[in-house]
Amino acid sequence: NLPALRVQGKNLVDANGKTVVLHGVMDTPNRYFNGWRWQNWKADYTDADVKPCLDYFEKMFTAITDKNQGAYCTVFRLHMDPCWTNDNAPAGTGENNIQYFSETRYETFLSRLYVKLVEKALAHGLYVIVRPPGVCPQDIKVGDAYQAYLKKVWNLFASNATIQKNAGQVSIELANEPINVLLADGSQSDKALHDFFQPVVDEIRATGFKGIIWVPGTSWQQNYRDYVKHPIEDSQNNLGYAVHCYPGWYR
Repeated sequence: NLPALRVQGKNLVDANGKTVVLHGVMDTPNRYFNGWRWQNWKADYTDADVKPCLDYFEKMFTAITDKNQGAYCTVFRLHMDPCWTNDNAPAGTGENNIQYFSETRYETFLSRLYVKLVEKALAHGLYVIVRPPGVCPQDIKVGDAYQAYLKKVWNLFASNATIQKNAGQVSIELANEPINVLLADGSQSDKALHDFFQPVVDEIRATGFKGIIWVPGTSWQQNYRDYVKHPIEDSQNNLGYAVHCYPGWYR
């Protein structure tokens, strides 16, 4: 029964225009980053690993939404971890490497795992922000393989019937921590951010998804100056900016 949210100015508001402030946590369905709590060390991720993972997150969602636990949350940021989407990636493959991304594995675990995690979070009264598998490479360029990757990932995600149905409660964070965004010829420009992410936004909206889209900035999501001159346009007027605030920047 979560009310649908949308962007209005600098705030999130419900259908009555009431400002809603969310607070919560981020986690990833990766055994390593969860201290092997649902399974001891295992190199691969298969269908057999889905239920233990879902059961673990069910416990976690129960805990973080329990007011008596002192950590009451209203939003969960889900990383669609590449450990489920990569195919035969060698040990030590960085999260910024999309060479081993498998569209087949992504489609499989989108329905069997990621969407199930979204449903569980919603059932516990949590809004959900979803980020793509992995992190941005050091340099990304307009028209490159990474832009095509984001368009593919978000097209499949936003087209999912459950996601469409819950678009007011589920939002999309386009990419995680871009560092340098360049034009197609590799040059720097104040238009590069716009030209890289505008087509990704358009791809998502073409699916009919009406929920909030969060747009990242450069320098690990801390530089947004170029959007002032070249703002992202959104047919739904339901757009925000995903800022990562690191304390070191404010010393």
